[in-house]
Amino acid sequence: MARADSRAGRAEKRPRWYLLYYLLAALDIVAVLVSLTLSYLLMQNFVDSVANSQEWGRREDRYAHLAELARAVNAPGNDVFDSRDVGAESARLRAALDAFDARLDAARAEVARNVRAGEAPPLLTALDEIQRAMREMVGETKLIFGFFDTKQADRAGERMATMDRKYASVNRALARLSGAVRTIRDAHFDEQIKAAGALRQLEYLIVGLVILMIAGALYYGSTIYRAVRTADAERAQYVEALTHARAEADAANHAKSKFLAVMSHEIRTPLNTIFLTLDMLEHPRPDDDSQGYLALARSSSRSLKRLLDDLLDLSKIEAGRIEFESVRFDLHGLLRELVAPYIPRATTKGVSLAIRIAPEVPAAVEGDPTRFGQIVTNLVDNAVKFTAAGPVEVSVSLRSEHPRNPAEVQRGNNVLLRVAVRDTGIGLTPGQQARIFEDFVQADESTNREYGGTGLGLAIARRLVGLMKGELGVFATPGGGSTFWFNLDFAASGGDSLVVPQAASSGRDEILAGRRILLVEDAPESRTLTAAMLGRMGAIVDVAANGRDAVSAAAANGYDAILMDIAMPVMDGFEATRRIRERERGEEEVPIVALSAQVIDGIFEQCLDAGMDDHLAKPVTRDSVAAVLQRWIERERATR
Repeated sequence: MARADSRAGRAEKRPRWYLLYYLLAALDIVAVLVSLTLSYLLMQNFVDSVANSQEWGRREDRYAHLAELARAVNAPGNDVFDSRDVGAESARLRAALDAFDARLDAARAEVARNVRAGEAPPLLTALDEIQRAMREMVGETKLIFGFFDTKQADRAGERMATMDRKYASVNRALARLSGAVRTIRDAHFDEQIKAAGALRQLEYLIVGLVILMIAGALYYGSTIYRAVRTADAERAQYVEALTHARAEADAANHAKSKFLAVMSHEIRTPLNTIFLTLDMLEHPRPDDDSQGYLALARSSSRSLKRLLDDLLDLSKIEAGRIEFESVRFDLHGLLRELVAPYIPRATTKGVSLAIRIAPEVPAAVEGDPTRFGQIVTNLVDNAVKFTAAGPVEVSVSLRSEHPRNPAEVQRGNNVLLRVAVRDTGIGLTPGQQARIFEDFVQADESTNREYGGTGLGLAIARRLVGLMKGELGVFATPGGGSTFWFNLDFAASGGDSLVVPQAASSGRDEILAGRRILLVEDAPESRTLTAAMLGRMGAIVDVAANGRDAVSAAAANGYDAILMDIAMPVMDGFEATRRIRERERGEEEVPIVALSAQVIDGIFEQCLDAGMDDHLAKPVTRDSVAAVLQRWIERERATR
């Protein structure tokens, strides 16, 4: 009887166990279904994001075509001043305007048809602004045509500036349209991010279900394991997709930097020929009118070189690859060297350029002279450029918190330097001061038209000062001149001040006279001009077109110095230098100076590793080539 009661009790409990089994099975199924659904939603979210981005990208391309059509509408109003053919230019205007209107109407219809109601109004408003601005510009163009028809060319010329302003209004309206497109795209991206966040909340639900299933792992462990592994795999795929997108963005940034480096190399090579040609055309008679033209060409070439350097520096700064060195240098001598090239230019304009260094400023400091010089030259260049007459002063002093006793400086205190460049130029309004240090920004559009420039100099100076843990600012008033200042800290370097060598051109010619130089250069133009320039300085020049010929020439002849290009056919400059150094083992080494249009990071270190003694970046000039040869030939002569 007792055994029967026991069996009856176990039979009564069994259904409750079955219910638990069913519950665990249901939880298992739910977990799998939720995981699969989440995977589908994540993938769909990604696909929708890509499709939406592509759609708005195509729409932005169509709007960009509007700018090209607007330019075509604007062209007849300008071209009529050259052609004086009002009929032909009127026909061009009508054709271009019809094409523009057709594209604008198509864009408006496409927005009304495909864009969501909440997003269409800003686009339609921008399209209406474009149409109004275009009508105003066309009205000015027709007015100009009317003046030409009535033989009033002078009055037509007076209206040209108004037409240009109207065209600028069209461009601004187009820019607002592009801005509206970008805003909508960003909003869509934000929506996708929020959706992804909501899906992530569902992941927490899966975790909860997994925890419940672990309690029944004895019966359903294998099923739970597969569900969790499936969810983890899908999550990993999503992370991998995001990682891949990040890698593509990094690759695009690397490609941009590489493109700038390649373009700089390709531009520096012909620019080197231009610099050398200008040096060869320089005449000893300073009163010759042609020398003024050569000076203008040289100034323009230097401006182009500086633009290339600025673009590369900006790319390095944005990529976080800018490096700073810490070497001992002569602060006073460096400042004189930096300002010296601007003195003739300032004197020509009737501007006095002076340096004032406070007595307590030490001559020898430790820091990065290259970046310091870049900041100073950017400020001095702007001061001379924007000053029509009057003084420009570069003042260097110690900040108020710095000890004034020179003995304390010698004991190793930091040099708290303040550099100020004061001019008497056009000055700045408060609004201009607030944005003058932004990339590609100048005071206003008229500044670029009158003085030129890209608006990069001050932006690079601001970033360099920031990276060197300094401070940059400006005090200015409209029409009352400006004072750009920056604070930097250098390490004090005791001992005697350093000497910056300043050799006269005639002295360099005497040192090079009779010296035998091997010039290794694959570019025929640069090879011919550099050899001719060295010949004018009295050197005996042998030439080689590649590294293999250079190795043979160095083995057969004795040279006082070798100028070695890097990128050459047959054998590059690195391999040629290594072979020359291998042959010279145990013998006196000839100085080898690299000539290169490459400006990639680490190029100087590669030259030293190959056995070269120095590096000269293209474009080169007579003075730079003579200076580096003088330095190494004199050193060799002193050691003999």
